[in-house]
Amino acid sequence: MDKIYEIYLVVIPGLEKSALLEIKEKLCRIEAFQEISNDGLSLKSKNLFILLEFILELRIPTKALLRIGHFIARDLPKLYKKLSKINWNDYIPTKEFEVKVSSHNSRLFDDRKIIKTVKDAISSYQTAQPYKKKYDELNWSVPATIHLRFEDDNCGLSIDCSGERLDKRGIKTLSAKAPMRESIGAALIRYINSSDVNYDVLIDPMAGSGTIISEFFRQDQRNEQREFNFRNFPLYRKFAAQKIERPQVTPRKALARDIDGKNLAAIKENNLEFIEDEWLTIEKMDFFKTESLPENSIITCNLPYGKRIKTKEKDIHLFIERFLKKAESLNTKAAFFVMPETFKINQKKYQVTRSERINNGGIWVQFIKVLF
Repeated sequence: MDKIYEIYLVVIPGLEKSALLEIKEKLCRIEAFQEISNDGLSLKSKNLFILLEFILELRIPTKALLRIGHFIARDLPKLYKKLSKINWNDYIPTKEFEVKVSSHNSRLFDDRKIIKTVKDAISSYQTAQPYKKKYDELNWSVPATIHLRFEDDNCGLSIDCSGERLDKRGIKTLSAKAPMRESIGAALIRYINSSDVNYDVLIDPMAGSGTIISEFFRQDQRNEQREFNFRNFPLYRKFAAQKIERPQVTPRKALARDIDGKNLAAIKENNLEFIEDEWLTIEKMDFFKTESLPENSIITCNLPYGKRIKTKEKDIHLFIERFLKKAESLNTKAAFFVMPETFKINQKKYQVTRSERINNGGIWVQFIKVLF
């Protein structure tokens, strides 16, 4: 029987449904998957190469773990024995690796003893069956990481495929104050796309370093701009000559504005190819002094929370009211933005839709749609 491989995708709390929609949509391009879990965040296939390459299609998950073992372990000798039987040379041809442990309601709970057992078992395996010397030349931008999760004496064993977080795209060379995570920006774009609001131009009037703009343009692109740990797995490298069909990029228009010249320089640096294609326009402008917007446009932005980025108004709700009043005066079709769930909008005056709660670095936020 052919081996079935499985990856588990980690997402920011609150983005599970958005991640599932993205997975289902992009799986339509691929026929190699045997099973998708009920929560949609676990994928199985006989073809490990395509399974791992699929990670590059996804923009909302933050980590991808390849599950390589599941067994009962009630003591350290049993754990050592199980670990010693795994062919580690398929995954980590290196002696420099990290081990992360989580334990709940299990007899094995001492992280230090567990980590030592893991390292001893792998060292013993690699001594008995050395990996090929050519793998010493591999570049691990982030050390190979093994995850052990104990639950009621059941041990789940996984290897991190990502390296750095998946939402670190490798394209943002410049940043701004209080930047949004790219995974949240990607989910916001999907929220906009699912809203049935047709538009020709997307406008971010408080663009910062341009996270939303970048995710808007790259929503149907594979993430090819950085290294991933799975590309060092020997089991992957056996099939790395296979070709993956690249989806065509859809031309789209966007306008990025900000009052800070440094932010605009960051947007330009991070999205130069779209400026050259004349898809992106960048302008220095105060949103509240804006006189007009392109026809058939929508507004989107990550509104200031009144913490790291201050507003003139001491009451953040007054700022939001002023923002919406200005947006409405510009005859835009709709506004989509991110703001803490505790912030208020006058729902007697505006037609408001809120997404589910999202944990943005410890602050629970929501995507907001306002129709004018």
